[in-house]
Amino acid sequence: MNKTSDKPVSGKKRFLWAFLFLVLAALSVWAVSSQAKDFSPRRFFAYLEHNNPWWLAAAFLSMLAYIGFNALMIHCLLKDFGYRKGLLQCVSYSAADIYFSAITPSATGGQPMEAYFMIKDGVPAVISTVVLLTYSLLYTVSILIIGLVCLVLVPSSFLAFGTVSRIFIGVGAVIQTALALLYGMLLWNKSLLRKVLDWVLRVLGKLRIIRNVEGRREKLRSHMDQYAAATELLKGRRKLLLKTLLLNLAHRISQLLVTVFCFLAGGGPPPLAAKLFAMQSNVVVGSCCIPIPGSMGVTDLLMLDGFSSLMNEGQAANLELLSRFISFYICVLLCGLIVLTTYLIIRFRRER
Repeated sequence: MNKTSDKPVSGKKRFLWAFLFLVLAALSVWAVSSQAKDFSPRRFFAYLEHNNPWWLAAAFLSMLAYIGFNALMIHCLLKDFGYRKGLLQCVSYSAADIYFSAITPSATGGQPMEAYFMIKDGVPAVISTVVLLTYSLLYTVSILIIGLVCLVLVPSSFLAFGTVSRIFIGVGAVIQTALALLYGMLLWNKSLLRKVLDWVLRVLGKLRIIRNVEGRREKLRSHMDQYAAATELLKGRRKLLLKTLLLNLAHRISQLLVTVFCFLAGGGPPPLAAKLFAMQSNVVVGSCCIPIPGSMGVTDLLMLDGFSSLMNEGQAANLELLSRFISFYICVLLCGLIVLTTYLIIRFRRER
């Protein structure tokens, strides 16, 4: 990756993706509200009025923790490689990943934009690649760990879903397992990484998305020795990987807890909180069966299906909409504002 020539996604494409995201968000809200027989806007606002403000505050704090733990994880990895970046800088990296993953097809824009901001802050492309691959591996592993633990401890949380939802969850688990294996091989197998990236460059060249494929391939090969050295350093740091995994687990759990706190805010019985948490972990696994933007609809479907086993459809729709607004839509909006602020600061510094 060239430090001076790499640019973020064009403004036109960012606008189109953001517009598509808003359209899909509106369609998802419409789909949820229309599927629930007992749902109405009047009842939803009445539901909000009776929510416990302290539990709602906990839900918002949990959403912020979701961004924060991701930033801490990046901070930890970069620090170990000798690049001490402030926590606010790492928050901007985290926000870029979350925002662009949400608005781009198959979440393809998240990590490239995260790498872009790292490189602008002086982190070599090779190091940012290792950091992001490590994050991707542990992110996937943490989803599988939480899902497996919940399945073992609360098996009824899986059985509460309908047949179609169980198929989605099963396919999502298979895909996540395959991704974990792929990320692991990419991280520790230099020859495989080179073959995969060569193939990606060929495909992008044939699709005319990039030019000068051979030149980019030469740059890639020149970086491979540095990449191998970086991964060798990572191999011997089991404590670092364990710490990063724990931060990733906290990152995932924080997002799952948003739904639990919204449930409690609406007067949900505390004894059912554990089952709801386990259900939400199944929702995360199942949403992985289809890439963004399709996963938005699958997530809404799974949440409505699972929650309806604990409450009537109107209440389930209320909980689904509130928790999704906080954990996803508001989170993405906040991350977008952070990304915009960071980009303006970079542009201001460049013009000076």
